[in-house]
Amino acid sequence: MDIKTSAILVIDLQNEYRSEGAYPVSDYEDILANAAAIIAAARHGAVPIIHVQAWVEESERSHYSLLNEALADNLRSAVAGSAGADICSEVSPERDEIVIRKRWPSAFQDTALHARLNALGVKEIFALGVWTDSCVRATVFDAIYKGYRVWLVKDACGSATETMHRAGILDMANRLYGGGVLRSEEAVKALRGEPHHSWHCSRPIEFPYTLSSLNRLYCDL
Repeated sequence: MDIKTSAILVIDLQNEYRSEGAYPVSDYEDILANAAAIIAAARHGAVPIIHVQAWVEESERSHYSLLNEALADNLRSAVAGSAGADICSEVSPERDEIVIRKRWPSAFQDTALHARLNALGVKEIFALGVWTDSCVRATVFDAIYKGYRVWLVKDACGSATETMHRAGILDMANRLYGGGVLRSEEAVKALRGEPHHSWHCSRPIEFPYTLSSLNRLYCDL
């Protein structure tokens, strides 16, 4: 990793995914704590932090018409201006940090994210946030397609269940060309310039996982 050309991408760590929300994320408090530790290390090392916020204005709902056909109003998420769409206080942006609002799962689609990263000279991304199998995955794959080296912080990501999360991490690891996977404590060490451990992708589809091997392979990352 080259920390001098790295940035932290914090994806959708918003209030609506807490335990009382319509779409609770498993172990969300732990995810927030791990993300907060990474953000603190990045701030100390002057590594850019970009916060991604799912945010859909009423006038924009028609862009995602198939979702709206299947979604009752009480199950809507990312409603612009709602308390649920607010970024969690544990990881809230500081005044000079970039916030990218998105209406699609990928933070690159119809946003200025790519341009902002280019302007910062970013080539490597530490990715964390929710949901592992949806917005994190869509954003990570778009980042890879655009040529960024992505490092997934696996215990700072999450989904509705641990199984969904672990499968999502393995799916990305199978195609994480040039990047890798690490735990939050190792990400903090990397951001401090200290020796650290990470798994590095060396070939496509390294993990043809099964139901019986999923947990073992995830823990080995």
